[in-house]
Amino acid sequence: MYCPKCGAVNEDQASFCQRCGGKIMTLQPPADQPVKRAPAVWNQTPFDRTFRGGGPLLKAFLGVTFLLLVMEIFKALSSESSFAERFSEFLGDTLLLFFLMFLLAFYFGYYTRKYPRESSIISPLITAIIVTFALWVISKAFGFLGESRSDAFLTAMGDMVSSVLYIVFLLIILLGYIGVIMRADRFGFPLWKGNVPPVPPAPAPQAPYAPGKRMGRSSREKIIFGVCGGMAEYLETDPFLVRVLWVVGTLLTSGVLILAYIVMAIIMPENH
Repeated sequence: MYCPKCGAVNEDQASFCQRCGGKIMTLQPPADQPVKRAPAVWNQTPFDRTFRGGGPLLKAFLGVTFLLLVMEIFKALSSESSFAERFSEFLGDTLLLFFLMFLLAFYFGYYTRKYPRESSIISPLITAIIVTFALWVISKAFGFLGESRSDAFLTAMGDMVSSVLYIVFLLIILLGYIGVIMRADRFGFPLWKGNVPPVPPAPAPQAPYAPGKRMGRSSREKIIFGVCGGMAEYLETDPFLVRVLWVVGTLLTSGVLILAYIVMAIIMPENH
């Protein structure tokens, strides 16, 4: 027990401080009354409130759609650059792997916001996987660029980054779990017993999030499922423009946006 005046450590049942003699006030709730704690606040984003558990899946589809657009751009430049040709082939071969990494990253972020205590246990592992994957892609890009330009320095950089992937992976896990152990008391499972410093009072719960407009399927501007109409209402723009852009994107991505449209029609709520 700590003295409120001088901060000296005293016995748990002490009434006066052994150093300064000041009185130690101990306020304990009755035995039959449980200690009230502030409820855990889920730091939701507007995207979480709109799509809930389907939000990370939608983000993963959008990420793959963006990669397909990038791949088409590199294919168009493949006649002028061997780097563009090699990198577009690399993106095409690893598109499924990119989709899985997007799913892992976005769902991890979603559940970290929802369950911070439980997610802290696997946080170093997920972080190590994502960072290692990103470095692997960078090493491939350096290698392709070095081969296309016959640049030994870029090729050596790619080889160097590729050679340290395992070291980086293990180092992130090691440092991450050291941090988890050091912050263990913050999540409610202290790793020591005895005189523990007093826990500061829990912060007051935040005011409930007051949602404004929500993206959803439109019931007024509806042709098939109302996805484009709902996006137009959310963006306050012309639904025809959104539909035209969606058709153009579908043609550029070889029909991938059709699948994205179906997924959004399933997970998006309907606005009345």
